[in-house]
Amino acid sequence: MEQQFQIFPHLLSISEPFRGILLDAYGVFWGGIGLLPGSKQTMEELVRQGKVVGILSNSTQLASKELDKLQKHGLLEKKHFNFLITSGEICRNVFRGQKLPFATPRKKYWLLGESHPKYSPPHLLFQDSAYTQTTILDDADFIYISIPHIKGEDQTDAHLFLDEITKLIKSGLPMVCPNPDRFAQEGNPVRAVVRQGSLAGLYEKLGGQVFYIGKPSPQAYTAAMESFGRHGITNPSEILMVGDTPETDIRGARQFGMPSALVTETGIFRDRFASQGLEELPPSDLPDFLVERLGDGV
Repeated sequence: MEQQFQIFPHLLSISEPFRGILLDAYGVFWGGIGLLPGSKQTMEELVRQGKVVGILSNSTQLASKELDKLQKHGLLEKKHFNFLITSGEICRNVFRGQKLPFATPRKKYWLLGESHPKYSPPHLLFQDSAYTQTTILDDADFIYISIPHIKGEDQTDAHLFLDEITKLIKSGLPMVCPNPDRFAQEGNPVRAVVRQGSLAGLYEKLGGQVFYIGKPSPQAYTAAMESFGRHGITNPSEILMVGDTPETDIRGARQFGMPSALVTETGIFRDRFASQGLEELPPSDLPDFLVERLGDGV
């Protein structure tokens, strides 16, 4: 039987008890090509109230590029949020520290897919690390997944990449997935397009080994807690995670002991919620709160 939840209209309806607010970006305050209505005002109000507002995104871009993008849309550090962490930034730290959970004697990676024309090239994440790219699969220690596309165009069907994934299984190499999200909302009109988590999922189904970086992995939430700690918040129970994806945002927060809220009217979960509610979700992915959207839309 489906668990019953009250659906709150916006984040300010439930934020009062929490000292910190941790926001996913896509589908929460970012709508694919710009800010969602009311988001900027809500984030500014949270900061004004003394909340520590952090952004934890599975974007594989470096934080500096994401900060520049948000600034161009009027979303400013210290005024609307206190810190921003991307999966790309976490990846760079993993590669620089050689913290992969498998042996890498050759210090080489093989790139699955070409650089996406709309985003920074993956090699930036490997700068100042011991790892270099190889075009010879047999020389690689692992496979790194680039942002999926076909001839520069985002795709909505992950199975278009299945043949390539099937060929890679024979290599026996572990795969590094820098963005566990299976889909992301992009474009105008907004649509759900394939992201790295979908390809990693196919690889796992065929028996491959995948190392995930980004939500819901502990590295992502540990990085967020380190940033909250610099603002005097050390207990995850005092922080509310707000996301649009149960399998990454909500699951990761729950595993870390952090309360969570799932948005239902924006983001990747919108259509699923409208048709199925929460019935399909396992206990690990159930939020503590449901909110229609981040802002009140005015």
